[in-house]
Amino acid sequence: MRTLKNPGYMYTAGHSRLISTGVFLPEERITSREIMQQFDSKNRFNIPFDWLERTTGIRERRVAPRHLKPSDLAAKAATEALEQAGLRPNKIDAVLYAGVDRDHLEPATAHVVQHKIGAANAIAFDISNACLGFMNAMHVMDSLIATGQVRRGLVVTGEKGHPYTQKAVRCLTETTDRNSFGSLWAGLTLGDAGAAAIMAPKLGPDTGFMGFAVQSKAEFHELCVCGNSGDDSPLTTNVSKIVKETTKLVGPMYEALMCNHLKWKPEQLNRYIPHQVGLRSVRKHAEVAGVPVDKVPVSVDSLGNIVSATIPVNLQLLSRDHKLQNGAKIYLSGTGSGICLSQAGLVWDAA
Repeated sequence: MRTLKNPGYMYTAGHSRLISTGVFLPEERITSREIMQQFDSKNRFNIPFDWLERTTGIRERRVAPRHLKPSDLAAKAATEALEQAGLRPNKIDAVLYAGVDRDHLEPATAHVVQHKIGAANAIAFDISNACLGFMNAMHVMDSLIATGQVRRGLVVTGEKGHPYTQKAVRCLTETTDRNSFGSLWAGLTLGDAGAAAIMAPKLGPDTGFMGFAVQSKAEFHELCVCGNSGDDSPLTTNVSKIVKETTKLVGPMYEALMCNHLKWKPEQLNRYIPHQVGLRSVRKHAEVAGVPVDKVPVSVDSLGNIVSATIPVNLQLLSRDHKLQNGAKIYLSGTGSGICLSQAGLVWDAA
């Protein structure tokens, strides 16, 4: 393990590849306008019903049936990934669950997913780090593959953001304080989704994951806070501050990994896939990366902020639509509250 030139970054070379991905997107949809109408934003806060859509670009998001647990969303996505890879569940050596939302505080949701998909020979544990969880879990799985302990590893997540949206709505129906709206509205952007990726040893030095960079800036840990799933605490966020500080961090890490280590140039990238909290963040990422906006796939407009599922869902949607060819250079840029960052260079070879 080596550090990048900039202090505070951890770097590891990539030893693995993605062999398949999978997603689960619920059928039910709810629009941003409908959410704003639920707490009567126009009369309560003098905020138009179309404000959330205009501000974030999020038209709608998916809502999972109440009876489905996070492990169900993850297991459905894992089943698709297994089918796509042509693998039986007993060939999986490790299951890492990376979601913010979990079935229980104990046991680890990874064990529940392992049981539901029949991966009887796998080890299983959870990795949770806000919206960055899936990126961190792929990094850890890459390390397990590097040591030879894992030949086929499954990373999964199941995010049910809608219950947290409803917590925010309930709080907003009990106040007319604009400051309260300012700290709660980020919770109105969340959507539900499951995602999965199966990883294996890379086929050669110039394919698969080429390197990972990670960073944590804990002095900003209070900018976005959510209570346990079992209580009624809503998600509270200092939106302007966390966006400002996160934006400051993305560019220097991108230059350190992309330009100084991978030696890739922006024009060589086929796709740049960032975490997405709104359309403005997508455009800002493209600007920082120096790539045309059309190289950045957009899911946030129709799926909302799907938390740790954002990057794997976008990879799967691109793959499903035959928009990724073997040899494509893909840059993944994950961010999460904490503040935490993880970026990775990937040469696609799963087509």
